[in-house]
Amino acid sequence: MATVALDLLGGDGAPAVVADAAARLVAAESDPGALDLILVGPVREAERLLRERDVPPGRVGVVDAGRSVPMDADPLATLRAHADVTVSVAAALVARGEADAWVSVGHTGAAVAAAVLELGRVPGMSRPALAVVVPSLAGPVVLLDSGAAPDATPDVLRQFAVAGHAYATTLGVADPAVGLLTIGGEDGKGDRLRRSAHDLLSETLPGLGIRYVGAVEGHDLALGARAQVVVTDGFTGNVLLKGLEGAVQWSAQRMGAAYGDAGPARSVVMATATSDFAGGMLLGVDGVTVIGHGAGTAEEICACVRLAARTADMGLVERMSLALARAVPHV
Repeated sequence: MATVALDLLGGDGAPAVVADAAARLVAAESDPGALDLILVGPVREAERLLRERDVPPGRVGVVDAGRSVPMDADPLATLRAHADVTVSVAAALVARGEADAWVSVGHTGAAVAAAVLELGRVPGMSRPALAVVVPSLAGPVVLLDSGAAPDATPDVLRQFAVAGHAYATTLGVADPAVGLLTIGGEDGKGDRLRRSAHDLLSETLPGLGIRYVGAVEGHDLALGARAQVVVTDGFTGNVLLKGLEGAVQWSAQRMGAAYGDAGPARSVVMATATSDFAGGMLLGVDGVTVIGHGAGTAEEICACVRLAARTADMGLVERMSLALARAVPHV
């Protein structure tokens, strides 16, 4: 049983869509003890929203926090100036052991900053990475970083590879292979960062029992056969992820128009949006942190909460910490 703190004020449709998600999670749990949920936001507003959705009194906890971080604000400055920001309060619940994980679909930069400030970094990880699970023809592929660290060094990419491998195994991927995203599959392809990172990964990952398959290209992410963990810097990863999202939407609309029925294509897109693919896992901080899409629906937010609960139960942070500790002598 996991306790998950959920940012009430995060997301384009907050707080109503977050309250909708809380109500759906409660209604879907046949065992009242299967998941404990805490809404982090203004107490009176949270209680009113839960009442309006017929959530039984006491079924969802509420912790007071009065403000969110506006999308146009400096997240770090806001967090340092105010103690009642929802992302800080939610992350602090995990730091104090009052929750096992936390979820936000609000300002990504604010969520990352709050996680680092409140939870701290896992030893061996110099900066966090946002890992997303991408559906492929061969199965799930973990892509990191998708936006938390726009710049990277070869050693940072090595850290991402170790952390991403630990995340993939936590999700149940057997013996995941690691690939380095670049512009060609041949040796020597890519810029200076990619070439140096390739040499470092080739030298260190096999000694850790991690299969390294070398360079992979953008299309390998959708095919999934070569690598189940794909490593890159946050700038490139975010561009790739947004491109994939747009391509999926385009394909679904065009297929629906061509066949005169958009239902099947939409159902495929919905299935990916309401499973492990819904949220990004922030790896490298000392607590399970899931960051969802700002425009996420209630079902997508539910998926983020379930992902957070499952990975907390599976001991993601402990697995990642052990893997990084083993990697330190190989730097």
